[in-house]
Amino acid sequence: MEITNILKPGQLVFIEKNLPGFSAARWEVTPVDSAASQRIFLRLTEKSGKGHSFILVLWDSKDEDWARFLSIQEELSKRIPFLPQIFASDAVLGLILEEDFGEQTLKQHIESMTGDRAALKKTYRRVLDTLTEWQSLEREASPTIASRAMDYNAFMWESGYFAIHCVVGLCGCGSMLGISWETGRRACAEATARLPRTFLHRDFQSENILLHGKEIRFVDFQGARLGPPGYDVASLLLDPYIGALDEETVRDLFGYYASLPLHPSCDQHDFYLCAAQRLMQALGAYSNLSINKGKTWYRQFVPVAITRLQRVMRMLPEYGAIARVVEACSQSIENDAPQS
Repeated sequence: MEITNILKPGQLVFIEKNLPGFSAARWEVTPVDSAASQRIFLRLTEKSGKGHSFILVLWDSKDEDWARFLSIQEELSKRIPFLPQIFASDAVLGLILEEDFGEQTLKQHIESMTGDRAALKKTYRRVLDTLTEWQSLEREASPTIASRAMDYNAFMWESGYFAIHCVVGLCGCGSMLGISWETGRRACAEATARLPRTFLHRDFQSENILLHGKEIRFVDFQGARLGPPGYDVASLLLDPYIGALDEETVRDLFGYYASLPLHPSCDQHDFYLCAAQRLMQALGAYSNLSINKGKTWYRQFVPVAITRLQRVMRMLPEYGAIARVVEACSQSIENDAPQS
């Protein structure tokens, strides 16, 4: 698309100021899929084919995560190589000009493998290697990240989000949310909040991980905070976007992660606690987005997430009340499925 047909005059002035030699006639703009984000991402590409491209982010700077995004990148960019370089920002216009990591997300890469299990595991091990670099950073490396934590209240919010939007809103199973459910989710939140904390991306799934040449890159990190290392691992290995992550593959990859020396200890039980929390959060998000935000395509990920949460709850028998709620949701989803 022609840049002058997409961008406002003030936005063009911002680009001209920060890209030496920029000319609207020699560059084009392409919208980038922003998934569930409220931000708009545009790829600026030089028409000459020289390979020069950048990402322009349109983002309301009043969002508290605007400042966090810029601060985290500034604090960590000299310590780790996998965050995008930021070339310029303008809080008045709500613009950030950043490095373009290309279009190949981990999700797209895995989908292109067509069943090559060895290649899939090799790729995920590379991602886990990179994750441990992130998790091995000292808290002093980013005061911005260290200022937030996944604590008891955050974990309670996640299960509450799941209850409101998935259990009640999508599945119509509100009658299951009694005293035992409340007791169970409180116990789960307390146990997860007691786990050791490290740097946490907070949304470490396959749309936020890019393959840039031979390197692994992270985006969408403005929600980073302190939290149990197993949370990001669960976000990655139980990601409902990736259907190829079967039980055997997850066990193998978690075993690989657990063998790496550069992270706080995370045993299998810790992993499943984090997985229960993460999958409840994901189900709340998919349900909310599909029912209330008009993004109905997220509905397709609910059955996968429910099935994986059922598997996780079987590994956490002490939380039977949560398991019963999940089972009721599963039955509701099955009953609503189109009959062949």
